[in-house]
Amino acid sequence: MPSTLHNLRGSAQLAFDALAGIAGSVERMHETIALRPLPWAPPPDRPTRAHGLIASTVYRVVQRSLRACATGVDLSLGMLPEPSAARAAGPRELRTLAALNGVFGDHLEATGNPLAIRMGPVADSREIETTAAGLAAAYPEAGAHIVVLAHGLCHSELAWSRKADSSIGTRLREALGLTPVYLRYNSGRHISANGRSLADLLDRLCSAWPVPVESLSLIGHSMGGLVLRSACWYGKEANLPWIRRLRRVVCLGTPHHGSPVERAGHALDRTLRRIRYVEPVMFGHRRSAGIKDLRHGNLLDEDWQGHGPDQSADDRRRSVPLLAGVDYFFAAASVGRHHRDPRGRIFGDWLVHSGSAVGTHADARKNLDVPPDHCRVFHEKSHLDLLNDAEVHAQVIDWFSATK
Repeated sequence: MPSTLHNLRGSAQLAFDALAGIAGSVERMHETIALRPLPWAPPPDRPTRAHGLIASTVYRVVQRSLRACATGVDLSLGMLPEPSAARAAGPRELRTLAALNGVFGDHLEATGNPLAIRMGPVADSREIETTAAGLAAAYPEAGAHIVVLAHGLCHSELAWSRKADSSIGTRLREALGLTPVYLRYNSGRHISANGRSLADLLDRLCSAWPVPVESLSLIGHSMGGLVLRSACWYGKEANLPWIRRLRRVVCLGTPHHGSPVERAGHALDRTLRRIRYVEPVMFGHRRSAGIKDLRHGNLLDEDWQGHGPDQSADDRRRSVPLLAGVDYFFAAASVGRHHRDPRGRIFGDWLVHSGSAVGTHADARKNLDVPPDHCRVFHEKSHLDLLNDAEVHAQVIDWFSATK
């Protein structure tokens, strides 16, 4: 976790980036009005020369001034002494940082902002180095059976115990003796980028684990389940050793075929972009790559490369089969009281429809074909209830117990 000084520098950098973005939006709006002052007025061939010279000069000065101020503030903060000891982030700070990464994480990473979260295991809100010494110190009672837990969009490892109850990781340790490893990652990156990073991380984790690893299990909530499936694909493609230790993958409320919320947001964004006087000040299309990947549940680089994510509404995903020899379990939530309740059919768990969460699809090539007894829909529950509900925990423990 970055120090307070790093967070301050990152916050200042992000603030200046936001001001530069606002200035750019004002400039585009100015150009739009100059080109056609009234909606019904015919546009001129080009803006007047006076407008072009004066306005462009003013906006260049504004942008350069902002860059100069940003550089000056960063240099000034860089001259301050670093804290003598690292500290763990408080819950409020960590939740804020996780939310920022979910919304702007790809921008934070691309600009080298210190606020960008680095993927890795955490314990007691502290980052753990995936070295033999680091893991031995963090897990003094490490067992041979590991379960890695991946949170969802805009969340951190705190989400697993958001109601101060025992997390599913703790329950699995108490009931079956598994060692839980909580993952923290930048959920604003492309899911495929996080999948590649996780595949490499799991390789280092298993190689440096204090005792020989006999089995590896993965649990992901929401986007976390997509990151796990992406990591499995890239791990298999690279023939990484941890794939041979993988026994189970549990997905809780994972939008395997996308979320209607992101599809609705994309449709609204495309509609508003067609309105001449609205498009310059729209910020919806600046949502992170990770959020846009949730439109259809992209898992691989080729699912998004080569076409603009803001223009296309088509599902271009490559079919990604589940790994042979691995037990998959899918849990979904529904706000409806039963499977025929129209509320559940319309709203799902408020973010994901149960059909998407259990992997069913009208296209047989995309249908994940998980056995019925490996799927369950929990009624009268929301998306976040899957994290901490006792009934969900009991079902996961039963699934694990049946596949020892």
